[in-house]
Amino acid sequence: MKVSVKRIAGDEADALLVQSDRYMAALYPAESNHLVSSASLRGRDALFLGAFTDQDLLNTPADSCIGCVAARFYPAAGYAEIKRLFVDDRYRGHAIARTLMTEIEQGIVAQGIDCARLEMGIYQPEATALYHSMGYRVIAPFGDYQLDPLSQFLEKKGLSIDD
Repeated sequence: MKVSVKRIAGDEADALLVQSDRYMAALYPAESNHLVSSASLRGRDALFLGAFTDQDLLNTPADSCIGCVAARFYPAAGYAEIKRLFVDDRYRGHAIARTLMTEIEQGIVAQGIDCARLEMGIYQPEATALYHSMGYRVIAPFGDYQLDPLSQFLEKKGLSIDD
């Protein structure tokens, strides 16, 4: 299976975000979910990327969006926030999330920002392992986030083109 990553321009990731919303709602109460819309991730202060398959696998039409990730840019604060990393469960285990993370980090660096932060829930051990393996470390809440026993806050400093 070959996967290409490209910018989300329209609604091509919306079905994935619905899956993500359902998954998060099953794990966490509403007040612990900090989900944002597809439209808000396509704005000037953000980058929204999708992973697309090149062939029909698992009854998925060719060139379907099977994973996504976004970053919101806060240059004045010196960081970008990673949002909405999600891979269709039928395609997990193929390093698609890692590929998306590498690409979004490159997009952050292209904006002149070398620090990425994210908020995520505590009941996602695979995601936690991915982020830690990529150099993310636990930090205190940032931005508008408040301390929440169901959330963890991570940061990776020193992003570069070579990451």
